[in-house]
Amino acid sequence: MTNTQVVDNLMFVAALQQLVQLAAAKGMTEPEIEKVKKDLERRLRPTIIAPC
Repeated sequence: MTNTQVVDNLMFVAALQQLVQLAAAKGMTEPEIEKVKKDLERRLRPTIIAPC
């Protein structure tokens, strides 16, 4: 795994953690969470998909 891939994966995991906190705080619906998660995957292109 390259340094870029490691950084991308760490950014993706951090973004997922923030999404979980935001969803809990703002009461996001499941479809909204899935939409944001798909957008994060598209933008950050992780090589490891972490379960959320």
